[in-house]
Amino acid sequence: MRLSLQPIDTFFFKTHHVTEAGEHTVMESMFPPRPSTVYGALRAAYIHAHASFDEFAQGTNEQVRLWMGTPENYGEFRLQYCTLYRNEPFLPLPLDYQLIEEDGKLSAHSLQLSKDNGLSSVSNPWRLIATKRAKTKDAKHHCVSMTHWKQALLDGREMTDIISLSSIVIPEEKVGIQLNTYARITEKGQLYRATHYRFHDGWELAAYVENAPDFSNVSFARIGGENRPWVVQQQNDSFSLWNEKEKEKIASRIRQTKKAKIVFLSPAIFAGGARPRQFDGEYVTLPNGLKVKWLAGAIGRSELYGGWDIVRHRPKERMPMIPAGSVIYVEIDSEEHIPHLMELANGMHFTDENAHEGFGFATITSANESKEEL
Repeated sequence: MRLSLQPIDTFFFKTHHVTEAGEHTVMESMFPPRPSTVYGALRAAYIHAHASFDEFAQGTNEQVRLWMGTPENYGEFRLQYCTLYRNEPFLPLPLDYQLIEEDGKLSAHSLQLSKDNGLSSVSNPWRLIATKRAKTKDAKHHCVSMTHWKQALLDGREMTDIISLSSIVIPEEKVGIQLNTYARITEKGQLYRATHYRFHDGWELAAYVENAPDFSNVSFARIGGENRPWVVQQQNDSFSLWNEKEKEKIASRIRQTKKAKIVFLSPAIFAGGARPRQFDGEYVTLPNGLKVKWLAGAIGRSELYGGWDIVRHRPKERMPMIPAGSVIYVEIDSEEHIPHLMELANGMHFTDENAHEGFGFATITSANESKEEL
C-alpha cells in the first residue's frame, strides 16, 4: 500500500541540532525528511483519527494498541520505504556512480570493482575506480526515476535522466519571532530565520507501508517542523523493484562473478559509523542470516541521527547514520547462496536500529567488475 503525502503549505524539516531563538539564530533545514519523521507523523495521524491520545497512552483501544502500540512499545505498523514521487518513485543516485556535468548536462557512470595487487597499508585489495577522467560532482542529493534507475543497473549503462533535489523543491526564507505564551506577547530580541520549502508541481512524498491498517479514514497528517498539515491519500499500489525476469538476469550475473552489491535506498543506522554491527572484519551477516564477504563500499559520510524522546522528555541517543545511495560490494562463497541472496533483492531492512521506521531499506543487484587488475 502507498500513502500519498502532499503538503498544504510550505514545509520544514529540522535537523538534530538544538536551536534557540535569538537575533543570530538560523534554523537548519533538511530535505528529504528522515524515515522516522514520516513514520511518527503517520502513527500520530492514525491514533488521532481513531482514538484520543489518553486512550492511546492507557492502551484501552484495542485496534490502536494493535497497530500503533503504546508510548512504551511499538505496534504492528511498519514503514517499508519513503521516497519522492512524480508519476513513479524516484530513487537516490547510487554513490558508486561518478557524476559528471558537461555543457550543463548531468551524467553518471558506474565505478568499476577492481583488485589492486600493489603494496598498500589496507589489507583489503578491492577498489572502486572511475572510468572517466573528468571533474566529479557530489552524487548526494540527486535522484533518478525508478524506470531509468533499473535500466542503468541492469544493463551497466550510464545514467542521464538525473534530477537534483534543488529542482524538486523551491526554498522560501522565513523570519519568525519567539512568543511568550503566558503573557501573550513577543519576546524582545528573539528573532530567528528558517528555510521552508514547497514542491514544484507534480511532486509529493510516497510512503510505502508493508504492514499497516486501513488509512482511508486518515485525511491529514502533521509532518515536520511547526506541525504543518499534509494531505494523506491511500493508494493500492505497492513497492516492487525487480520482476522475475530481471531477478533471473541479476542472479545469472552473480552466478558468473560470485559478486553482488547492496544499494541503500534509505538512510541506515550503523553502530560502527560506516560499518554495521553484523560486520566481523571480513564477513557481514545480512538480515536473513546469509554471510557474505565485504569487498568494498561507496558509503557517504555518516551523519548523526537523533531527536527528542517525548515519552522520557529527553534527547534520544545520537547514532551514526549513513546516507541513502550508499553501496556495499560483497562476494558469496558458494553458488548455493545465490537463492538466499535473491530473497532480499526486492527489499530488506539492513540497519542496526529502527527497521520498523523504514531505515536501511536496500536492494540487491549485480556488481560491475573490471576485467583488469590494478
